[in-house]
Amino acid sequence: MSKKKVLLVAENHNLASGFGTYAKNLLERLHASGKYELAEFAIYMRSSDGKDVPWKVYGNAPEDTESDEQKQLYNSNPNNQFGAWRFDKVVLDFKPDIVLSYRDPWMDMFISKSPLLPYFHWVWMPTVDSDPQKQSWIEGFAKTDGIMCYSEFGIKTLKKDAGHLLNVIGCASPGIDPKIYKPYDKKQIRDELRLLPDVNIVGTVMRNQKRKLFPELIKSFAKFLKQAPANIKDNTYLLLHTSYPEKMGWNLGYHISEEQVGSRILSTYICKNCKKWKIDFFRDSLNYCHHCKAISAVMPSVGLGLDVPDLVKIYNVMDLYIQYAICEGFGMPQVEAAACGVPIAATNYSAMEDVIQWTRGYPINIQKMYREAETNAERVYPDNDHLIQILNYHLSLSPEDRMKKSQEVREATIARYDWDDCAKAWMNYIDNYSPNGLQGHWNVPPTLFQLPDSIPENLSNEQFVEFLYYNVLNEPDNAFGYEATKLVRDLNIGAQVEHGVIEPINRDAIFDRCKKQAENRLILEKIRSGIATLQPDPFIEMANQK
Repeated sequence: MSKKKVLLVAENHNLASGFGTYAKNLLERLHASGKYELAEFAIYMRSSDGKDVPWKVYGNAPEDTESDEQKQLYNSNPNNQFGAWRFDKVVLDFKPDIVLSYRDPWMDMFISKSPLLPYFHWVWMPTVDSDPQKQSWIEGFAKTDGIMCYSEFGIKTLKKDAGHLLNVIGCASPGIDPKIYKPYDKKQIRDELRLLPDVNIVGTVMRNQKRKLFPELIKSFAKFLKQAPANIKDNTYLLLHTSYPEKMGWNLGYHISEEQVGSRILSTYICKNCKKWKIDFFRDSLNYCHHCKAISAVMPSVGLGLDVPDLVKIYNVMDLYIQYAICEGFGMPQVEAAACGVPIAATNYSAMEDVIQWTRGYPINIQKMYREAETNAERVYPDNDHLIQILNYHLSLSPEDRMKKSQEVREATIARYDWDDCAKAWMNYIDNYSPNGLQGHWNVPPTLFQLPDSIPENLSNEQFVEFLYYNVLNEPDNAFGYEATKLVRDLNIGAQVEHGVIEPINRDAIFDRCKKQAENRLILEKIRSGIATLQPDPFIEMANQK
């Protein structure tokens, strides 16, 4: 019996990001099982960088040697960086039985629009970080055969918002390796990093993004320093392991200066030249490297981060970890810190509420809830005063009680969050699902159809949209879905309303756009069935050189 062909649409497994870490741990376990023919569609990676990887790698990023035309095509659509421009070619070449994806809705939504969707089984684990989910996202989720979730919050939210439409199959939460993420001797680590052994260090490991509440965290810490007992406030520092500057991130220097806490803020710096790193007082975006003798140290980023053993040291210098955010799809640093025996204080909302519960952490009360314009989802602000109470409580514990808490946190964490359990959840589904319809039948005769040359006259807007879906796109099942309904609305008001912008709309332009989509569908059908040939593509040829 042949092995099932499994394609993972993944952020490059070598990246020091949450998505990259997930890909690495899942792919290694799927490969080690020996049960599957495995391929990775690697985002932010070139096919030539996957030569030494034991599974097949299709790179999404253009090679340096590729033509300017290809590079311009890659940059012509924001969705191309997530894989939209190459996905169909990858699928036609690999012909998977099942496709797995696990990223944000806007990153993987292009899969739901693939003309080849009928021929493979698809399981998606989207990041459900708040409620309600956008209607357009739910329509995309409904195109899947199964939905995995990062957290129990995700299961609860999707079942509430669209349980009748979705096959929610369970949790595949990220995990940790307890042999790597473990407690160290705190005094020894601090001595190694030239930090005082008897101070309190509270810290966070978060990317500098809008939804991560760095200004509120800094403000809360400043207020804590004014209110806490002298023996605590004079001995406590805040460690920010984050990226700065970030194009769409917070101006950390401004907020630290505004709260006048520069002497109490620590940051991680890594040298661009020698890659040596250190924890130092926050000194804006550039710092002095004692090894290179140059101002060449920067705050870490996804592209220039610390290796995992060094990140474990970062967690181990902390007495308390804080996750301060309006929402989280999961937030892997929380679990990594907890596995190192560092208690977590986190906003009691979205996936964070589950992580706090399972790791025996400190839930931070919600101060207020609000709707976000971009997503129409409920977001929250944590209660700064409650965080201050948690800081006072935890930092007042005796050394014996802190050690007891640390042991409790680690034991609870490694019992719940395990990469082997994560991989088992995926493998259990892969091994037991039943294909539907044409799934896996890549060699069936083509489904071809004749495209109309023009728009029939005297159609109402509703009839025009039905004509597009039935006679042009050949997607009758979508004729009354979210996108079709929105198109009717736009035609009725005479303009397309999207992202706060009003654009003119006309039937001829819509017809031409839909016709091009249909022509692309027909081309793919002809290639799939052997009527036409897929032109050789360097990234596919490199992927097949194994």
